[in-house]
Amino acid sequence: MPEIHLNRRGINSIEVPHEVEVTAGSDLVLNLINHGSPLHITLASTNSSTFTGFFHENLYVNGTEEFRIPIRENASPGVFTVQVVTGYGTRRQEFRVVVRGRPVPAPEPARTPAQAAELATSRSLNYSLPVIILVIAAAVLYGLWVVYRADILNAAAFVALLLGVILAWLRQRS
Repeated sequence: MPEIHLNRRGINSIEVPHEVEVTAGSDLVLNLINHGSPLHITLASTNSSTFTGFFHENLYVNGTEEFRIPIRENASPGVFTVQVVTGYGTRRQEFRVVVRGRPVPAPEPARTPAQAAELATSRSLNYSLPVIILVIAAAVLYGLWVVYRADILNAAAFVALLLGVILAWLRQRS
């Protein structure tokens, strides 16, 4: 947290860091420390509109105060300045704010063609195993119907085959 010291070296004196860094989507938190009598200060920035909605603020500082400047989520990397003014404009200091982009998550490691084929094969087997079981059950039931001529076996074979087709269709859609 950058510190701005007021009245430390004399009345209306201002000590600011040369440069501070902040990440897009976070807040620039300024720690204002007054070492003397209470005073009014002005914080201003005329070139910060692409990084923040902050433009100008008048503050009364008695002791230690914290002031936040929100940095936009979608702010591109860049630089703007913040000016600190005391003594009704007689003393001015400014510092640079360097906005860094948000860290990009590490990409997933690339798969070799063999790994990709193995993954695709295992996924297709996982998805089609219930369908294969239903088709085999339908074939067995139909074979039993041919041998025993019981109409219930024919109907069960038809239902098993129909369920396999519906399941395959539903899995294809998702």
